Amino acid sequence: MHDAARNGGGSMDVRELEDRIREQLVRAEPPPLPPSAYDTAWVAKVPAPGSPQASRFPQCVDWILRNQRSDGSWGLQAGSGDGSWSLGKDMLSSTMACVLALRTWGVGDEHVGKGLRFIGHNASLVTDDRSDTPAGFNVIFPGMLAHGIGMELEIPLAPADVDAILRLRDTEMKRMGSASKAFMAYVAEGLGNLLDWDQAMVYQRKNGSFFNSPATTAAAAIHSYNGRALDYLDSLISKFGSSVPTVHPRNAYSQLRMVDTLEKMGISPGFSGEIDSILDTIYR
Repeated sequence: MHDAARNGGGSMDVRELEDRIREQLVRAEPPPLPPSAYDTAWVAKVPAPGSPQASRFPQCVDWILRNQRSDGSWGLQAGSGDGSWSLGKDMLSSTMACVLALRTWGVGDEHVGKGLRFIGHNASLVTDDRSDTPAGFNVIFPGMLAHGIGMELEIPLAPADVDAILRLRDTEMKRMGSASKAFMAYVAEGLGNLLDWDQAMVYQRKNGSFFNSPATTAAAAIHSYNGRALDYLDSLISKFGSSVPTVHPRNAYSQLRMVDTLEKMGISPGFSGEIDSILDTIYR
């Protein structure tokens, strides 16, 4: 009698375990990341439908105006006592992106001036190999600098410093060549019209994003006013309000780890429907 009860209970436990695994496969999303000034700035640059002189997301513009630091910067901050910053390049990218967003819509002149002064004072970090370099920085930051120059921003840099920064992008693009079309699409916001956008569009995911990156997706939306990219950005603002994280959703890694674990355990066939849906979403 005890054995029968134990066996019956075991069957229920297995079903409950399977249900819990299915739920985790579907919901395997870590907590959202904090707001990203850099990505929020790019989203802020997307023009409104039928009104290219206004932002589609004015709440993002307001967020930028409210979140500048007293030193003129935006972005992650991790200063050290000796005056060097491990996240200095992120701060420079975020600050440049915010400056460009504000200048695009002709607002926040004081904020723009403070941001430009911060960039000028810390520009040596751009070519400093000792500072942590975010993925794509050597393409994206020079691209934004070139865009700022084209907008006639008064960037307090010597011509030699400007040339050195712009050469970073040229060097990186020559190094990459055509070896990684995906990388070129990933750094789209730093390439603008230098990018073959027809090739880049193959990396658009079913959710409308490019690499689940708000900034890269916003760059695509700005370039072609792509409807699916706009839908993705609209969904982000609906979810997060006036700012966006640097990546969303970020559940792909967690889900793939679960799929790998199930396969190693030899029980993946029992979850084939959920696994197929996950892989189809991630790999388009």
